Amino acid sequence: MPVAIRNDNTERFDLKTLPGAFIVLRKMSYGQILERRAMMKISFQSQGKSKNMAGEIAMANQKIQIFEFRNCVIEHNLERTEGVLLNLGADVDVISLDPQVGQEIEKYIEQLNNFEGDEVEEGNSSGE
Repeated sequence: MPVAIRNDNTERFDLKTLPGAFIVLRKMSYGQILERRAMMKISFQSQGKSKNMAGEIAMANQKIQIFEFRNCVIEHNLERTEGVLLNLGADVDVISLDPQVGQEIEKYIEQLNNFEGDEVEEGNSSGE
């Protein structure tokens, strides 16, 4: 029988934005992908003029990125200071990353988990 649960879906990436740096990423489980999707579906109830909408969307995006870093980055050599590794499971360390480094890691997480197809095909595929 085919095994449908894998824990060995990892890949190492050398960072172009920080020479000598690397990360090892793990693919999310299906449950984690479902949880991520739920974070993306934000419902708004507008009562008149709402100035909070953009802020709420930005906060949701930040929560999603931190969730992805926490669940996908399993190894790295990124340091806060000489000899002290960053804890990419902690909000403060993810938020404090150099923007280019953070965006590159974000890109690799997306690539490994194929989030571009997140909003597609629910139900059966007939292969047509």
